[in-house]
Amino acid sequence: MTDEDFGIIRGLTIFSRVSADKLEALLKGASPRGYPKGHLLFQQGDAADGFFVVLSGWVKLFRQTPRGDEAVIHILSRGECFAEAAVFLGGRYPASALVAEDARLIRISSQPFRQWIQSEPEIALGMLASLSARMHHLVNESEQLQTRSATERVADFILKRCPVREGSAVIALPYDKSLLAARLAMKPESLSRVLAKLRKLGVRTENQRVIVTDVARLARFCAGEDRMEAASVR
Repeated sequence: MTDEDFGIIRGLTIFSRVSADKLEALLKGASPRGYPKGHLLFQQGDAADGFFVVLSGWVKLFRQTPRGDEAVIHILSRGECFAEAAVFLGGRYPASALVAEDARLIRISSQPFRQWIQSEPEIALGMLASLSARMHHLVNESEQLQTRSATERVADFILKRCPVREGSAVIALPYDKSLLAARLAMKPESLSRVLAKLRKLGVRTENQRVIVTDVARLARFCAGEDRMEAASVR
């Protein structure tokens, strides 16, 4: 595990209160591993025997509907973890996880993690904070789907992945644009039209990259601070 990998893991809300020494002890025996696109990490209903941290690449969480359709719940990238709630509760995975693009992940087994929760209050508090943040995120997403336009949802998705708050930024997108479209509750052709509209805000796409020339300008649009600019991209 590299220092960068360790920094990504320590930056997670769940481990924000844990000292570096304790986190190293918890991660003992856990090693990053590469997974190819299309690899199924676990299926909906499997016993929750571990959770994952994304070090690079993309992972798709999805559920099968009673009619057999696939409902994309979330797509995750670098610096995000998933399935920790199922491990914490000691139940089964409520959704399936598939590697959407070649990825490096680290898997933390459930048994030592539960033991650490019982003996280390910092991890228990971090777990509660992580669950609270996840709930807040889901509430915000539900509100966005009901109140924000497709253009605003795509802009917000891009903004949240910008590593800086001003200046320019470059972010990576999953190669399969239909995956991103499903995540944002729109059709692939609608996503293409929205990305074309965002060029007026200095946002352009090049293959798998999105280049934002002015992050602060995009943030003002997402916050609804410039009505004239908002009208220009509708």
